[in-house]
Amino acid sequence: MNTITRLPTHTLGYLGLIPFVLSAFAISLEIRIFNTSALLIFVSYSAIILSFLSGVMWGNNLNHNESSTYRYALLLSNLFALLAWFSLLHSTSNYTWAIVALMLGFVCIRITEIKFNSGHQDEYYQQLRNRLTTYVCGLHAVVFAIT
Repeated sequence: MNTITRLPTHTLGYLGLIPFVLSAFAISLEIRIFNTSALLIFVSYSAIILSFLSGVMWGNNLNHNESSTYRYALLLSNLFALLAWFSLLHSTSNYTWAIVALMLGFVCIRITEIKFNSGHQDEYYQQLRNRLTTYVCGLHAVVFAIT
């Protein structure tokens, strides 16, 4: 990944953490954001980001389909998107389940990316994804602990 591509990837990746951090902070203070539960904001944003990562994984595997295992990665990308959707649907009745399911989704999608896509991604991107996944999962653990 060249320097021109690294800067927006790095910047946008870390900017994407802001809604997680702000909603987790609001949850800890038990305040609402735009008259909406901060917990709902956290879970819905998490589901959107997990779905986004599923789409990225789908695209990466379509572009690198020389492997006999790429079909498994395509299937898994769909399963992660469905997990995000089901988590969102069930979040209002059980936020705890949704937070845990989404956190596991982030861990599993990262493991899947490493298994199927690491040969197509440079070391910089791999490290960035590892850090972002760690921060996101850490925030999920914090939210789980305070709810």
